[in-house]
Amino acid sequence: MKVKIYDRIKVRTIEYFNNVQMNLSYDAIASAFSFDFYFDPENEDHAELACVSHFHEAIIEHEGQQLLQGFILSQKFTDSSTKKLSQFSGYSKSGVLEDCQIPPELYPLQYNGLSLKQIAIKLLKPFGLDVKIDPEVESKMNIAYSETTVEPTTTIKEYLTSLAAQRNIIISHDEYGNLLFTKVNTKKLPIFHVDEGLIGYEMSLTFGGQPMHSHITVMKQADSESSNAGEYTIRNPFVPVAHTYRPKVIVQSSGTDNDTKEAAENALAAELKSIVLTISIDRWEIDGKFIRPNSIISVLNKELYIYKRTKFFIESISYEGDSEGQRATLTCVLPCCYDGSTPVNIFVDAHENSGITNNG
Repeated sequence: MKVKIYDRIKVRTIEYFNNVQMNLSYDAIASAFSFDFYFDPENEDHAELACVSHFHEAIIEHEGQQLLQGFILSQKFTDSSTKKLSQFSGYSKSGVLEDCQIPPELYPLQYNGLSLKQIAIKLLKPFGLDVKIDPEVESKMNIAYSETTVEPTTTIKEYLTSLAAQRNIIISHDEYGNLLFTKVNTKKLPIFHVDEGLIGYEMSLTFGGQPMHSHITVMKQADSESSNAGEYTIRNPFVPVAHTYRPKVIVQSSGTDNDTKEAAENALAAELKSIVLTISIDRWEIDGKFIRPNSIISVLNKELYIYKRTKFFIESISYEGDSEGQRATLTCVLPCCYDGSTPVNIFVDAHENSGITNNG
């Protein structure tokens, strides 16, 4: 792995560092990274690339592939009787949208008659960031909102995410730090298959029931320009009504009554992210290819209560590397959390051929 740092004078490359950590996330506005570096204060190159408070631009590459482009945000230097490595960390260029509110020069905070595409371009322009749109969601991005407002204390990320969620659009980012509006394609083939007992793998499955509700109802009140109100209720197949009644009500703040169904589907998908498959492996590559989020794997592992081969979507990956080797931790969820497909309870009658009887 290489780290290239542009200090506004020239690009300086770091090839010798330790304790590198990088977290690539699909359903996130930015990815994060950190590494330890041997800093020599008498070395001019070191002094230039490590300038504190300069927010230098950084590019992370692996085997010639660009993985991330962002900014160095933090440095930590230590002086002791034994030489210690200095610590550097940062995130993707689009990460600034997590930390900043809409600048006053873009007021008033009311964007009536604008589409999500127009709003995004307008809000990102002061930061020098580009908006990328997947053709799959282009039509939704061009639908105008009759009325939409935002509070001054709301971050740009929070505002854009709330608008996108109501139309079942995912906000992500690319390896160049651009903001990406997209939709998952889970019909692609799994990049690898995982079974129980594989050497070099450790797996765990967590089912978090507390965030889940049996029924999710989205309500939209009629606005000043339209008398159309909306209401839609969706069922969660992972919460059996016969045993547990757990209703939830959400008020739709933007969009039309036509968006109400999608808002309910998106709310259910968000709850199903509490079903998490975690896989730890001793490598960054499979069959010579770097493992990235936004990929499909298939899993069969009775130890995890997965009795039938099931597809999972890689939502994020945490990479670690040091002198002892490379490690990666994959965080996976069900594809229905992202692709808009109808959720199916993978645990119901999952062991019907195993000889086990489930009376629950």
